[in-house]
Amino acid sequence: MKGLDRASRILSIILLSVMASIHLAAAATLPQLRVSDNGRYFVTEEGAPFLYLADTAWTLLDCTRQDIDTYLQDRAKKGFTVIQISVAGFSALTVPNAYGQMIFIDQNPSQPNQAYFQLLDYVVNKAESLGLYVALVPLWANNYERPGHVEGFPDDQHPNVLNPSTAFSYGKFLGDRYRNKPVIWILGGDWFATGYEDVWRSMAKGLEEGDGGTHHLMTYHEKSPHSSSLWFQNDPWLSFDMMQTGHTILNRNYDLVAADWNRVPVKPIVDGEGGYEGIADAMVPGHKIDAADVRRIAYCALFAGAAGYAYGAHGVWGYRSPTKTTSAARQPFHDTKHGVALPWKEALQLPAGTQMQYLRDLLESRPMLNRIPDQWLIANDPMGTENRIQATRDAGGSYAFIYTATGEKLTIRMTDRIYDKLSGKTIRAYWYNPRNGTSQEIGEFNKEPFRDFTPPSSGHGNDWVLVLDDATKGYPPPGKTAYNPH
Repeated sequence: MKGLDRASRILSIILLSVMASIHLAAAATLPQLRVSDNGRYFVTEEGAPFLYLADTAWTLLDCTRQDIDTYLQDRAKKGFTVIQISVAGFSALTVPNAYGQMIFIDQNPSQPNQAYFQLLDYVVNKAESLGLYVALVPLWANNYERPGHVEGFPDDQHPNVLNPSTAFSYGKFLGDRYRNKPVIWILGGDWFATGYEDVWRSMAKGLEEGDGGTHHLMTYHEKSPHSSSLWFQNDPWLSFDMMQTGHTILNRNYDLVAADWNRVPVKPIVDGEGGYEGIADAMVPGHKIDAADVRRIAYCALFAGAAGYAYGAHGVWGYRSPTKTTSAARQPFHDTKHGVALPWKEALQLPAGTQMQYLRDLLESRPMLNRIPDQWLIANDPMGTENRIQATRDAGGSYAFIYTATGEKLTIRMTDRIYDKLSGKTIRAYWYNPRNGTSQEIGEFNKEPFRDFTPPSSGHGNDWVLVLDDATKGYPPPGKTAYNPH
């Protein structure tokens, strides 16, 4: 009897463990994403606002499961909502992953290697359990059929395997495999679509047919400084515009975002690659993109009207786990063009990678879906690039955010003759610190046509956000509590 009792207890423990696992799996299921009704932002299927705040790990499938776990846990802890990866890395057709697996059998997209895709399954499932969506580039653009040399791949030894037929079949395979998973599709991969639009349209069609009507979000990743709108703005499959705006302190993504904001049909905008932290500046010799540069580029994108931003850390985006079969192609990028990168675990801790969550906290502390860009709030010079001042506000005037990259004095226009920029008679103001996510209240005052504000500090790295609220709305201090209309 004692043996039976012991066996019963063991069986009960096992059953409880199984039930707990099932419960956790169910709780981890992420809702499907869609475009908001006004066409500007993203929401979950229930209509809750969703900020596309991505981290970039293009070569994550070249890593071991242990490194994948370390990476995903870190990024989830730091408040990211999306992870951008390439299904094929940069060289999966010719170099095996950390487990010796190639993406295709005989380099044929019609013959996916199931063992390779089991690792992708692992990434998608692990990310979902941590609350992360995965944005997938099906095949980096150096692998479609095209003549000539591709910049960034000097050996040009990458087989050309994508054409309209193989793009469709491969897209259908992916769409079917991940139809019920929280994925986002990013076609292309750092290249112009000119002359190859039919390849990507075929892949989009295959993805749509494979997903059986699930309608995952889909976009195109191009080369800097351009947007997917250049080729596909009128294509129904393009859910949102993605732009690459450049690894330089001279990044002017706010101009590109403003151009896409005014396009028809209206679509959400994401800066999908806009200045990796720690990377060599592409236009300013001897400079590396630092945390202040990254914050400026990110805040300017979102305040100019973007629905999302993708951060990247040099040392992380191209990392490949060392293995017994390590070759030069499996090492992190330490080349002349991009500059020497930190070891990847150190790069995970670069300051702007932590500070991106404070941007998310700020945006989520106020209603997100009716936010519009409005540079007319700024009565003084909005500056450019390094000293940029960028403004956004609620369309109904309940709040405004004004970002100053270097703590420049602000003169704010709260009314434009008879047109109120901000609602209510009393304004409550705060300074929000993008470096640590804290806020300090300036006070309340009667609304007036113009008012001057001097940030607590100034100079490179002393960026601030001026927050102006209609005091009657009762919003919490900025960044402290997510906005809940109920």
